[in-house]
Amino acid sequence: MQKLGGLRIWIIHVLDEGPKNGVEIMDSIEEHHKMMEQRHMTDERFRHHMAHSMKRPSPGSVYPMLKKMVEEDLIIKLDDGKYKLTEKGQKIASNFFGRFRPKEANMDKCNMVVENALAEIEGQVAFLESIKAEKLEEYCPRIQALNKKFEGIMRSLKNHEEKDHE
Repeated sequence: MQKLGGLRIWIIHVLDEGPKNGVEIMDSIEEHHKMMEQRHMTDERFRHHMAHSMKRPSPGSVYPMLKKMVEEDLIIKLDDGKYKLTEKGQKIASNFFGRFRPKEANMDKCNMVVENALAEIEGQVAFLESIKAEKLEEYCPRIQALNKKFEGIMRSLKNHEEKDHE
């Protein structure tokens, strides 16, 4: 995943939502960036990172990347000028972001919320997996704390299953 690079990942992410032309891709990346900023405004490290990261990619970076991604068979350019993920691009999006796709049209709201939460966690974990271990070392206590919470959830599920089988 590290070979994919930041802009390439952003393009895959926004095209996973549907076909877009170059300007729409730049708009979507900028909009996603704003949503991430709003969601994490209280996290000082995140704010510092976002302040130094790309907010809206330039046409000079997007269009050469789109051309390269077509050559790599990650996207195709449609007759109307929009770009769309290929099957290879869709696999990367699914593996990297764990995007929520409802299994049933009439899934109840609680299940949808859980599905969305798990999909977001999967995406975030995939992102963390792509980061070199030495960059994550300082976050080890937080990662261990999250792991303990997941272990607690698993114990709770196991206890629930045992009660159901009694």
